[in-house]
Formats: sequence, C-alpha cells, structure tokens
Amino acid sequence: MRIGIAGGGLAGLTLAWLLDGHHDILLLEARPRLGGNAESLCVRSGGRTCAVDLGVRETAPAAFPVWRHVAAELGFSADDLVTSRATRTLVRSGEAAPVWVSPAGPAPGTRPVTGHGPARWALDHFATEAARWQAEEMSWDVTLAEAAEQWPAPVRAHADLLFALPASLHGCGIEEARGLSARAAGAPFALAEREGTPETTSLRDGAAALPAALAEATPGATLRVGTPLRAVSAKGAGFRLIDVAGGVHTVDAVVLALPADRAREVLVPLSDTEDVRGTLGAIPYRTLTYALHNDPFGMPDDRAAWSTTNTSVHEGWSETTTWYGPSLGTDLFVSQLTHRLHRPRRELARATYRTTLPTPGATRARHRLAAGGGRRRLFFAGHCTTPIDTQEAAMASAVTVAAQLAPEADRLRRLHHDVKGN
Repeated sequence: MRIGIAGGGLAGLTLAWLLDGHHDILLLEARPRLGGNAESLCVRSGGRTCAVDLGVRETAPAAFPVWRHVAAELGFSADDLVTSRATRTLVRSGEAAPVWVSPAGPAPGTRPVTGHGPARWALDHFATEAARWQAEEMSWDVTLAEAAEQWPAPVRAHADLLFALPASLHGCGIEEARGLSARAAGAPFALAEREGTPETTSLRDGAAALPAALAEATPGATLRVGTPLRAVSAKGAGFRLIDVAGGVHTVDAVVLALPADRAREVLVPLSDTEDVRGTLGAIPYRTLTYALHNDPFGMPDDRAAWSTTNTSVHEGWSETTTWYGPSLGTDLFVSQLTHRLHRPRRELARATYRTTLPTPGATRARHRLAAGGGRRRLFFAGHCTTPIDTQEAAMASAVTVAAQLAPEADRLRRLHHDVKGN
C-alpha cells in the first residue's frame, strides 16, 4: 500500500520508520524542518558548544520502553544521554524567599530546602495524590478543582500554588487550570516532589537528534518538508492528499499526525467526517513563547535556591525557567515568556510552540480518536490520541497505527519483543 502521513513530528517519523520497507511512504511536513516541537540549538557557552532544547526537553528512558527501544535501534547508547537531578523551585511574585525549594540541588550543603511547613506538606500531598490517580486509573473526567475538594483544608489553602504547576506546563491561567483533568494534568508531577529526587535524562546532542536519526534511518520513504497538507479527499477506495502548492498525491491510507485543529481543517472535503471533525474540535490549544538566554532571568535571587525547573507565580499566571547548569555545566536558560512583563537581557533565540489543554472533554475526544482510528483507512497519531503529552506517548501512538497497517513489520516485531521482555 501507499501510506500518506501528515506531520513530521516524533509520531509521524516513528510511524514512517516502522513501516519503511513494507509500504510506500509519503510524509508531508508543514515546517521547513522535521521534529515538530523537538527543536535543538547549538550555542557557545563556557568555551564549548552545547545543544539546548527550546521545545521538547527531557525524557525518561527507564520509564519509556518504546523510546528506549527505538533509540537503541537507531544507535544511541548510554554515552549519548545526559542525566541530572530534577529539582524544582517555586516563587511567588513580590516575595523575597521562594515558597518551595526541593531537595538535592547542586549545592546540597547550602541549599535552602523547604523541609517542613504548609507549602511543603501541600506539594507533597499533590505529588502523592497525582501518583494515586495514575495507579488507581481514576476517571479522566474528574477535574483538578473536584479532586481538590477532597484534600485537607491546609492543602486546599495552597491550591493556587498546586494549580500553578500544571498551568505553567500547559500555558493556561491558574484559575483555568482548575478545570483540567486531574489525572492528565497531574501525571507529570506524580511523586516528583517527594524524597528521593527523580532524575531527568536528555540527549547530549539535543532532543532533535532522535527525529533526525529516524529520518536518516527511513531511506525508502519520501519525506517532504515545507509542504503543508491542505485537504484530504476521496479517490476510489483510497484518498487524494492535496498540498498547499497544489500537488496531488494518491494514497491507500492516511495517517494524520497533526494538531487537532489542523486535522479538522484538512478533513472538511472528505465526506462522512462530521463526527470525527466534531471530536477533533473538542481539543483546545494554547500558544507558548520560549526564549533561550544566558542571563539569570526568571531565577531566584539566591543562587543556592536555583533548580533545574524554576516556576514563578504572578498575576494569575505561572511560567517556568529551565536551568541547564546541572546537565551542561554552564549557565544557559530557557524561559517561558508568554505572559511575563519583562524579558531576558541577553536573549539568544526565541520560538513559539502550541500545547493542548488536557480538559476532561479533550481527554474524551482523544480516547475516541484512538479507538476509532483506522475506519476507512483513516488513522490518527500523536497527541490527538494520547491523554498525556510525552515523547513516549507520541511514539506509542505510532506503534498502535503500525500494528494495524503492517503487523508483520520486522521493526515492529522486534519492538514488541523487547518491550514485552522488559
């Protein structure tokens, strides 16, 4: 078969790689580069060149079996990974001292760790609850506000700080975060603030190295960048993909690894897609602006309180500055700037990315798209089908589609054997 894939992010590229050699693959990517939100820049700092991620950053190979297997198949080894402690500082605007400083920072002897008090208890409680929601498979329909109603009064008193964590991640206001799915919004923070500080792992050459390796390892596919898909229409038992330049590509099956609103637009000419377009319309987005800089904008005044993740709460918003010092050994920072009044003094680069809001309605829509994929050989992959946005989830969605299109594919069989064996 000829398979048309729209979207050259991690999901689309993983699918093309899995199907290469078994089907004729055409992949269309709107941007002038592959990788989606995985964008890495090489900058000089501290007398050496460092790869810094503006978009997607750390991963967790030990907990991400698909990511780990694919990376190994592509030739990445332990030497290609950089691991550091994942620490967090939470600051409220107008207050000199941080509200929260997690353990295991770069200078543990002098680090002003928040060892007790109501904020420490509240944040520990949130992390524990988030882990419980995952373990007990709590309904995705329960919102953060509804979950918070069950918390002890001292924890509820700090709800604004607790809601600030997912608000920063998803680019919404702190009040709006109350309406997010508790299970989806809490997943990245499950047990993140408890004793036994977790580790964060990233690729030494940047997150973009993985999609670049996938593209290089997929020689049989046609990968076209700077070619947005404009429309999908029927062509006999198959489809026609019409790109913005007027090119027409006939395919037997279509995989949309696109943002939900873009997928909705391209499906307008295809008959009998009203229901699926309505489902796609239930997934909302926010646009976030990030800047790479080498001045300590967004960091606590006290360097001993610096963490890998530093979240500032201000005027109903919360935004984060990531410090690369522990992993790269030099003071480079990436800050969210969407709602900040001030800007870094020494900005090196800037980019915007779109992120989904994991509302209960959005998670229901994603489950429907995942369950209904493949009808009439129309599939969805990427964050349209995953209630939690991670590199692992994006790649796992590609595995699900590949299992329907080429269950006998060698790469897919090896992946399944490896993942089941672990």
